[in-house]
Amino acid sequence: MLSGNINKIILINFCQRFHLYIHAYALLLLARGLTLVQISLIESILIGTIFLMEVPTGILADRVGRKWSIFAATILLASAEFLFIFARDFSWYIVIALLTGVGFAFASGALEALVYDSLPEKGREDSMKRVMGRINSISLLALVIAPIIGGLIIGDASVENFIPAIALTVVALLVGMLVCLTLREPAIDTSEKKESSAALLRSGLSLLFNDRRLRWLVLLVVFTSPFAEALAVTLAPPYLTQNGVSPFAIGLVFSAGSLLAALTQHYAYKVEEWLGPGRAIALLILLPGLLYWILAAAAGPIAPALIVILMYGTHNMKAPLFSAYQNALIESKNRATVLSLINMFLSLFVALVAPVYAALAQQSLALAFVVMGAVIVVAALLLRVHRLPAASD
Repeated sequence: MLSGNINKIILINFCQRFHLYIHAYALLLLARGLTLVQISLIESILIGTIFLMEVPTGILADRVGRKWSIFAATILLASAEFLFIFARDFSWYIVIALLTGVGFAFASGALEALVYDSLPEKGREDSMKRVMGRINSISLLALVIAPIIGGLIIGDASVENFIPAIALTVVALLVGMLVCLTLREPAIDTSEKKESSAALLRSGLSLLFNDRRLRWLVLLVVFTSPFAEALAVTLAPPYLTQNGVSPFAIGLVFSAGSLLAALTQHYAYKVEEWLGPGRAIALLILLPGLLYWILAAAAGPIAPALIVILMYGTHNMKAPLFSAYQNALIESKNRATVLSLINMFLSLFVALVAPVYAALAQQSLALAFVVMGAVIVVAALLLRVHRLPAASD
């Protein structure tokens, strides 16, 4: 049954997120002689690759199939992790960033499109909120378990201790790759699947520019991005270390944050039911910005650790709601293309702004957090985050 796709995607997501060393990634690269600016540049190359490949991979997913796009993504991610074992200079990390970026691009639109089209047509939007919440929350348990196991393996974060953690991460991705082969493509009109790549791109761009509700959602997604990956991978570990938190405890911090994220995403639709769509969106978007400001003022090992847990646990709570809102406005024939276009715009914004944040962090991590929070809050206010446009707007 196509509903079985949901459980398989949960397992694939779990395997893709089972990174045993991600919480100490920045510490490893710093130990290998890189600077925070170089680490941020690697992230920018990764994000820039996602930006360039989002649309081509999205079109491929609509023409060739979402299953094979997710399969390709998992192979590329596993290959990048394997190379990480041997990487010793900056050029290696550039290659790894390129492979990882293409992998993320293959997965971004295809996975969500496969989920939406696997749901029964009746009540699909409401089901999407719950299903994406379930997918995200259960797969996030990988980020609860992995830092604890990885922390025990890595120990004092010496370079040689990272190798077995990276190798086990590769094994997890290979398991996910095998599960990809069992996915089933939803039944989509074959005449629609034969539409040319140029036509898919034109119709996707037309929808984004002409549908006011979808355009508003995209602007919110892009300009209020909480930069969760930058927080988790690049900025938070050094900040926590500066405040006296050990490498193993950093793993526990992100494990606890991931557990909280699993709960908050699972019940995100409840927040919408309690507050209504407009107020729920406002709360879930503004909260990360405000927490960045609080983190900048925190000191000592306990307060920053607790704030990072709360930030990581709530930063993407809006994702299941936005996923449902967006997919309800997109046709099945070019769903992966449009979702990839949205992710492309987000990647461009992140690629442009992340080096600025890294340069600020090189001077002061607290200053970087203040600016990141300000960008989110100001963008939310300018976009009138409290008001959800009507479908007729």
